[in-house]
Amino acid sequence: MMINDRARDYVVILGWLLAYILVAGSFQLYIPYPQDGDTAYHAAVGNLMRQHGILEAFPWTPFSWLADHYADKELLFHLLFVPLGGMDWISAARVVGTLVGATMLFALYLILRAEGVRYAGLWALLPLVASAVFTFRFVLVRPHVLSVALALVVLWSAARGRLLILAAASAIYPWAYVAWELPLLLVLASEVARLLSGEGVRWKPMAATIGGLAVGLALHPNAVNLVRLSWIVIMDVLIKGAWGLREGIELGQEFKPFSLGQWLQWMLVCTVMAAGALVIAWRHRRSGSTPLAFSFAALGFGVLTAASARFTEYFVPFSVAAMALSSRHMPWRFLVPAILTVSTVYSVALGSEQVTLLAIRRDDIIPPVQSALRQRVPPGAQVFTCEWGMTGRQMLALPDRRFMVALDPTLFYIKDPDLYRLWYRLPREAPPGSAEIIRQRFGAQYVLCVDIQDWSAFFDRLMSEQGVSMLLAQDIWILFDLGPPQPPILGR
Repeated sequence: MMINDRARDYVVILGWLLAYILVAGSFQLYIPYPQDGDTAYHAAVGNLMRQHGILEAFPWTPFSWLADHYADKELLFHLLFVPLGGMDWISAARVVGTLVGATMLFALYLILRAEGVRYAGLWALLPLVASAVFTFRFVLVRPHVLSVALALVVLWSAARGRLLILAAASAIYPWAYVAWELPLLLVLASEVARLLSGEGVRWKPMAATIGGLAVGLALHPNAVNLVRLSWIVIMDVLIKGAWGLREGIELGQEFKPFSLGQWLQWMLVCTVMAAGALVIAWRHRRSGSTPLAFSFAALGFGVLTAASARFTEYFVPFSVAAMALSSRHMPWRFLVPAILTVSTVYSVALGSEQVTLLAIRRDDIIPPVQSALRQRVPPGAQVFTCEWGMTGRQMLALPDRRFMVALDPTLFYIKDPDLYRLWYRLPREAPPGSAEIIRQRFGAQYVLCVDIQDWSAFFDRLMSEQGVSMLLAQDIWILFDLGPPQPPILGR
């Protein structure tokens, strides 16, 4: 009888895993083209690793800090692309997106199931209907989804004293995400919850976390640079760049906070759940500290989300987890179906446009343009680009060429602030002699930019200068040949 019960449990678990794969895969199939420029960059890095092995430098973006101090802050994520080389990059991204999305949902399910939460499988699906913005970010094929799964495991294993699981998850973090210090904060939240619940503070969870992180860092092939890069991301990208609004650094909409109207439109349900869970967990803290630990984590991510919308991907699932764990103290048998219904109506009524947007984006570089670019820009050429968000797609379209900077413009600024300012100013101000400046200061013979009105004066300036010819003006792209390049002048 015990064997049959165990087999039935395994069937249920496998059934939910398959359901999550189906859900995550359906979202990926719904999207005709990846919504985020970073997806192309991650696919490009996977291609480079397949050709060159583990990377120790990144000469494809020579003006980036990563060129000489390379650290793969998402090594595990990039390794997922390596065996998919037989696919086109969009199909490969769908496979990876399905895998990491299902992993996050399954991790939440296993935690809630282990805690004896009724309808754990449905609770794990709730983040997808609690916030349309979370759904949008869930389907982005980026490493943050994997980080959310790890964060959930870290907090639960810390709260429950599962030290081997905690150490293993902590060891994976430096290979999975740039914010590899996050487990330390989650363990701290767990121990504060224990202290306030009268359970007493332990030292072993923090020791297991530190030990796991140390092992993960020691085994990482770019360990020293990874530590330096993590500091840059925290201080220069987030604090000085996004929150400090450093002039001349454009990081995209995800770093900006939601307005009050957007918060009400997209975040109301999860905010109510986070607040309700905190109240319930506090009242019943003497019964166990785990719900309070998840409530504290949700509160912390909520504060971060108020400062930067990109933390939505943590705030929503932690709010759901906190509510699910606190629901054990509520007698309402059909609580989760009720919340699912309310959340679905709320998201469809106020946030459906976010999901609709997923289906309308088209290829950034359509095949005819890609073919034309490859014919006109030879391998090994340095290409001057007007912005950084398209670099990943350009790397896929034009392999073995060099571009300005990938991932984040701050990494250009860190390497050479003066040269970064010059790069930022050229397409916006179009000074006389722009072509010669690009040839001498950036060593570039080619200029490849999206053909938008904001840069039309720059394009006109280039066309008016000696030795410049337009090689391509097709679809959304414009390509110039400036003539033979000069060696780049790096530094001040």
